[in-house]
Amino acid sequence: MKDKVFEKRLGIFFKILFLVILILAGRLWYLQIFQVNRYVQMAEGNRMRRIRLTPTRGEILDRNGDVLIRSRPAYTVSLIPDALYNKSSSSEELEVLGEILGLTNEELQELMKKGQTYPYEPVRLIEDVDPSVVVAIEENRARLPGVFIEEGWIREYLYSDLASHLVGYLGIINEHELREYGSSYNSSDLVGKSGIELLYEDYLRGKLGSVTVEVNALSRPIKTIGSLEPIPGYNIEMSIDKDLQQFVQQTFIEHTASLKEREINASSGAVVVLNPKTGEILAMVSVPGYEPGRLLDPSERSSYYAQLITDPSLPFFNRALQGQYGPGSVFKPFIAVAMLEEEVVEPDELFNATGVSQYGVRDWVITQRLAPFGLINLTDAMAVSSNHYFAEFGVKVGIDRLSKWLREFGFGAPTGLVAAPQEAIGLVPDREWKRQRFSNAPVYEQVWYPTDTEQISIGQGFITVTPLQLAVGYSAIANRGTIYQPTIIKRILSPEGNVIQEHTPVITRKLDVSSETWDAVIKGMEAVITHPRGTARNVFNDFPISVAGKTGSYEIPGKDAHGLFGAFAPIDDPEIVVVVVVEHGYGGSTSAAPIARKILDYYFGLDQIEGLTD
Repeated sequence: MKDKVFEKRLGIFFKILFLVILILAGRLWYLQIFQVNRYVQMAEGNRMRRIRLTPTRGEILDRNGDVLIRSRPAYTVSLIPDALYNKSSSSEELEVLGEILGLTNEELQELMKKGQTYPYEPVRLIEDVDPSVVVAIEENRARLPGVFIEEGWIREYLYSDLASHLVGYLGIINEHELREYGSSYNSSDLVGKSGIELLYEDYLRGKLGSVTVEVNALSRPIKTIGSLEPIPGYNIEMSIDKDLQQFVQQTFIEHTASLKEREINASSGAVVVLNPKTGEILAMVSVPGYEPGRLLDPSERSSYYAQLITDPSLPFFNRALQGQYGPGSVFKPFIAVAMLEEEVVEPDELFNATGVSQYGVRDWVITQRLAPFGLINLTDAMAVSSNHYFAEFGVKVGIDRLSKWLREFGFGAPTGLVAAPQEAIGLVPDREWKRQRFSNAPVYEQVWYPTDTEQISIGQGFITVTPLQLAVGYSAIANRGTIYQPTIIKRILSPEGNVIQEHTPVITRKLDVSSETWDAVIKGMEAVITHPRGTARNVFNDFPISVAGKTGSYEIPGKDAHGLFGAFAPIDDPEIVVVVVVEHGYGGSTSAAPIARKILDYYFGLDQIEGLTD
């Protein structure tokens, strides 16, 4: 009986044993056939290390080849997390590394967590370390498995906040950008966040390189298996002139500061300097600006960014491209073109400017209780900036034809500036716009009235423009009818200096305007500078080069008006267009025109001649 029980139990045992052997054999077969590649890769991953070699980011230069932004060599401390976590003494190693880097264990863990993508991929811990840190890590190599030094670069903005809105800034790549840019980036990479740094990321970035090494048990390289050298990024040569850009920025800040002595609290605004023959932007300033380099400094980038985005003066906001302003009387040259081309007035036709239009627009002399202008023609009206004159003839043109002409000059649409994805387009209102804008209001508020047209004719009311649009429009007057696409890029160069791309002037359209109209309008703009009652005469007193310009003020209820000024010179062969907008600058002749005068002095070298500057 006992023998039978024993035999039965023995049979069950052998069956179980057979089943276990069968399962193990099946598992072994599965691993050898289906999982072999995975485990080969894991073994290779333990033995091999592929280290990314980051290319040097390209430089950003001015039109003369002066470097504005560069990438200098720097050392970065990196760590392969898996090499550390597989060691029983990881806490001790983190402590050693922390002492060298001046970081706590918690800070190191946080850096590793932020930067890690895959356990076998290196994580950048600290950038731009002192050479003494490099020496200390090499001396403690045996105690720091997986820690190594990468040779990379640090971005240097050589002129603080110069052209900050144009060049932009760099920042750590976010998850959305990581998905968009693809596998050539990792979670610790720097990418362009705005301006040229963002829009020309593909050119500036360069091509990744790599080196594959065999490592020992301490993750120390013992043999180089293969390498691919990184290719540096292209250099971007801008159209701006560094020295002119610096001068414009400094002049704007200094002049607006001086206005405070007259109780004019103006500190923000924009300046655009354009070549009317090519559309090249020679200078573009938006005040206030910011310092891109501080957004890369690990010790302050978070606090500085928070400061910028909460600053009520909006330092990130590019007023030259995104600011939408009522143009005031700087708009009158465009209204004059429409008036003359639609034949509602002749250049020499006299008009009795009593100071108050039929729909209530007033001349500034009436507001200040001075004598009205009386009999004036177009030249006089432009020189003294008669609202009555332009309101009366603007109504005769009518909003339908007036809005058509304004759109011909490019208002109400993007200028086409390539490096400006967030460019504002302003507003050219018309009957349909008002009907839609006030669709929920009573019907009488949806109707376009002659008084609306009067307001547009003097640059007030619903109309808004950007400083860049004004500069493009003034360029079209200067060159007598050609609308150029503006650009801030002159050339793209290879690291060796070869030209990859070169900007050639792009004509958006040509205006069908008679030479007689251009003559009359430009004559009126010249009178702004030279006429005894010209609104900019005092500012340009003794200026030896012919200038055509126009002052303007945009009224803001309860606050000082914005001051504006637009000009070009010389009249016969224009080289430069200048548009200045000073927020709450009181008036164009007070705030904006003096800035433009100094810019023209500098551009033509007159600031070196005694007695010609203010």
